[in-house]
Amino acid sequence: MVICTTPFEVTVKNIARVLGIPGYPFVKVQHPIGSCTLDELKVRAEVAYSQAVAILQA
Repeated sequence: MVICTTPFEVTVKNIARVLGIPGYPFVKVQHPIGSCTLDELKVRAEVAYSQAVAILQA
């Protein structure tokens, strides 16, 4: 499972394409995470969790 922040979305897509797996599903969270408060981080984790579950159930 790949998790990245929004500025790295293009990089993740390009790496997947180069590796021959275009369209590889990944979890994307809002940037930045390093300066988030705990409450902000919890919200982003909930969003990431929802995306991860959807990917794993697909």
